[in-house]
Amino acid sequence: MRQTIAVYKRELALLFRSPIAYAVAFALLLFLGVLYSGQLSQIVQYNQFAGQQGAQPVGASELNLTTGVLVFLLFLVGPLLTMRLLAEESREGTIETLMTLPMNEGHFIVGKFLAVWTFYTIVLVITLVYHVIGHQVGVPDDGAAFGQYVGAWLYGGAVLAVCMIWSAVTEDQIVAAFLSAATVLVLYLAESAATSLSNAPGLSGLSNFVRELGLQAHYNGTLANGIIRAEDIAYFILVIVGALFITVRIVETRRWRG
Repeated sequence: MRQTIAVYKRELALLFRSPIAYAVAFALLLFLGVLYSGQLSQIVQYNQFAGQQGAQPVGASELNLTTGVLVFLLFLVGPLLTMRLLAEESREGTIETLMTLPMNEGHFIVGKFLAVWTFYTIVLVITLVYHVIGHQVGVPDDGAAFGQYVGAWLYGGAVLAVCMIWSAVTEDQIVAAFLSAATVLVLYLAESAATSLSNAPGLSGLSNFVRELGLQAHYNGTLANGIIRAEDIAYFILVIVGALFITVRIVETRRWRG
């Protein structure tokens, strides 16, 4: 446990000194802020017009796009945050030095993962300001918001864990980022692929299997609407654990070959 905490502290400090991490966080928060501001302005203008016409105003519960957009953009955010975690260590040869310390590969990988997940969590918490603003213009659904943020947090953890696999596979950060983005997009679009398969005769079983493998099937229809199911939580936890297990095995293989 001490080894994992040591790696976690080291990696978190590196993240907070990384210009790439700050650039990703700034760009993401700026984009979400502009999107939210535009949506808020439209709702305020509509409510003013509705008040004059005696129509039904739109409530703050309509301001729920933030987490959905964030989840979609993770196919870019995840690779950018994780591409250097192991690829840079391997390229510069520091991973071999770190592996000579009294720790195993599991401590090393888990510490790095928890650090980048913490950074993502901080960015996610900052976006809660939009929900606070929503309370100033209406009565947002706090239950739905809770489910959305829990889902976005778990979704982000799963994406970051999957992206770490490719950072362990290659020493090239650009290649790691590209392969990570492609993998996350495939998992994101699995539900759309399943819908297409369901239209083909005799492929309903395969369609359901593909759907359950995808990330959106465990977020879009449930957590995004404030519905928290045990199977969705279990899915994200299994993805995280499975991806970290694969990453550990890759690092072990590269270590013994080296």
